[in-house]
Amino acid sequence: MTKYINILLVLAVAATLWACHSTEANYKESYDKAVAASRSGEKGVLYQQDLERRMKANRVVDGDSIRMLNHHFNVIDDKSDISKKYNVVVAEFKQKFNAQSYRDRLRKEEGKNAFVVYISSKKIYCVIAYTHDDLSAAAEFAKNPENYMKLNVLVPRAWVLTR
Repeated sequence: MTKYINILLVLAVAATLWACHSTEANYKESYDKAVAASRSGEKGVLYQQDLERRMKANRVVDGDSIRMLNHHFNVIDDKSDISKKYNVVVAEFKQKFNAQSYRDRLRKEEGKNAFVVYISSKKIYCVIAYTHDDLSAAAEFAKNPENYMKLNVLVPRAWVLTR
């Protein structure tokens, strides 16, 4: 009799564990709810303020305004002389691996001499798709990056990074 009760208990535990597993649909639904919640209410206001700050132009070049920031940065996985005075940032990541993956896609699919820099003050990895010593050329690329590359720009607005 004890043998049958033990078997039934094991089967009951197995059935319970089997029925409680998560699915990809559950994770996606949960993620979508979290994203919607973060973009509404107080967090939504902060998100909008951050987005506006990242879109704001602060320099006029050749009659058009661009966003240009001056930061100290380190070049990752390449020689530091690859960067010139003006560098156009097309993606920002918190993880080095993601930045390197996007850089590799730019190199492979677009033929760009892209590279990754790390800005320690912001703790962010930036992918540079275009670098030049002439501000006008860099500004032209930053204003219309979709004219020069097919991959999506992963920042709200491409911007110019200087040392």
